Amino acid sequence: MEILCTLAAWCLAVVLGIVLVLAVDLYTRPKSRFHTTSSLLYAYILGLITVPIVNINIRRLRKQFDNFIQAQEQFLLRQIRDNENTQYGRDHQFGRIHSLADFRRLHPVTTYSDYTEYLERAENGDVGAILGKSKLLLMACSSGTTGKSKHIPISSGFSAVMLQMHAALCVFQPRPQTVRVPLYKEMALLCKPRWRYTPSGLPIGPLSGIYSKKPHMLAQYATPFGAHVVDTETEAIYTSLLFGLRDPDLCRVDFGFASTFYNVMQFLESHWRDLVGDIRSGRLKESLNVTEEQRRAINKHLVPDPQRAHQLEVQFEKGFTAIIPRIFPKVNSVSMLHSGTSMSLYKSKCLPYLGHLKPISFVYGSSEAFFAVNTRPAGADPAYVVVPTMALVEFLPVDDAGAPLDGAEPLLADQLKVGSLYEPVITNNAGFYRYRQGDVVKVVDFYHQAPCIDFQFRAGQMLNVHMEKLSEEAFMTALQTAAGRWSGVSVREVTSAESVLDPSPQPGAPYYLVLLELEKGQLSAQQAETIDEVLREQHYVYKSFRDKGSIAPMKVRLVEPGTFQQFRQFQFDTTSAFVTQFKQPRVLRTQRQVEFFLQHVTPFQ
Repeated sequence: MEILCTLAAWCLAVVLGIVLVLAVDLYTRPKSRFHTTSSLLYAYILGLITVPIVNINIRRLRKQFDNFIQAQEQFLLRQIRDNENTQYGRDHQFGRIHSLADFRRLHPVTTYSDYTEYLERAENGDVGAILGKSKLLLMACSSGTTGKSKHIPISSGFSAVMLQMHAALCVFQPRPQTVRVPLYKEMALLCKPRWRYTPSGLPIGPLSGIYSKKPHMLAQYATPFGAHVVDTETEAIYTSLLFGLRDPDLCRVDFGFASTFYNVMQFLESHWRDLVGDIRSGRLKESLNVTEEQRRAINKHLVPDPQRAHQLEVQFEKGFTAIIPRIFPKVNSVSMLHSGTSMSLYKSKCLPYLGHLKPISFVYGSSEAFFAVNTRPAGADPAYVVVPTMALVEFLPVDDAGAPLDGAEPLLADQLKVGSLYEPVITNNAGFYRYRQGDVVKVVDFYHQAPCIDFQFRAGQMLNVHMEKLSEEAFMTALQTAAGRWSGVSVREVTSAESVLDPSPQPGAPYYLVLLELEKGQLSAQQAETIDEVLREQHYVYKSFRDKGSIAPMKVRLVEPGTFQQFRQFQFDTTSAFVTQFKQPRVLRTQRQVEFFLQHVTPFQ
């Protein structure tokens, strides 16, 4: 008994010693003064747990990049064995699949329609239709950029994928040289999901909302968990900025897409006086359109801070050039997806706000799967290396418009060519197999045996009124060339549609309907014709059909300032699109969308 008592005393002393060391470490570590006790503990403990797990995964990853195809096969076979007794597994002969070669021979390439029956059953409670050992956490709504939003199953394996992603990022992106990482916060656009539910009670919403009910996963954000209550875009932008601006020690800004960052900065330019006033008073302005319950939740986390309000006021009155480093001197990264033609209009518009900082996009993926991380530093064009244990990725060769080449079959990593275009074909850990993802990517490099890719455009964003198959990239290149010839004119936004969706079509051959919103300057109808002229110069097939009269001249229309912002809200109100997912479609696919823009047309100069 005496020995046991002595042992217990020693154990207690060791535990108390560890607790004391951790308490001193936490107390002395640099931290945001806006952490609550719970958010500080969550951030600290999560860091302690994550670091050793990530370090183990880093060592594994370095080996897997050297044996890429083998690692991909191991990932695949785990999914096959885990799910061979599901209805999908039985229907697709998973019991006969014992290698990557077997899988590619026996399983066809798929699209979303191949899963609708299984997903319906899962949504009605029969999860075994598509998942075996994993649990189904939610149905993630895709952004719906190229059409109707899809319901993407997200399994309990998602957290493991996130750990793999974090480990891969630590391989390529600079890490602090000390284990005592400051516990500062980051600013992001946080908007409460508007959850819907399946008949069996499964939540349906954005993938970004998966952690919205878990305070430990939101501890690093400037918006406190208890104030994460707003579910409308304008109010979410306002409150996200409000909580971000009050903290001078922010270490990171992350708004997802370059378009979102730009829209938030434009909002800040228009509303900074109100935001500064709220920081000074410690109360949310009365005119903000929120419920009383939301207002109470937000005000609970605000305190008067006239000193910070004065600091911000001084900087804003100097203008918005380099505003991010001026108001957040500790920010070391500004994260946004800025590659691809869909973001090309925005990247140059974002840079003036950043000063010496350079934008970086850390990860590449979609609701269906995250599977690549950026190997290059901030400011450089991204090169996302495919992480072999996040998803099996094959690559379907496509042409410049994103259409599969005749007779093409998906290729493995060792068959790819740098400079060529492909559509990723993914197998994930949530029930999708050889699934055409819909993006078009370019192989830009290799890291050991793993391909490095960069996003180009969505395959569905293509104009095609007479078999010309004009890609988003070709259209945007022509627009930017034409805009370069317009003295004193800057384009804020653009979208387009095929003439079949024009409610007042002009007679004759089909044509493109182009809708422009200007940022500055005035445009004449004659200048607008430059877009068609440049496209004829740059695209031989389009020129040929224009010369023959098979395609009529473009119909260009200017829309009123703010129209694209209103369209964002229109999409949120009428579809399942979510604030943090939204990407402006370059090609409209419904007459309802076209009619929305035509209601806001304004005359040329």
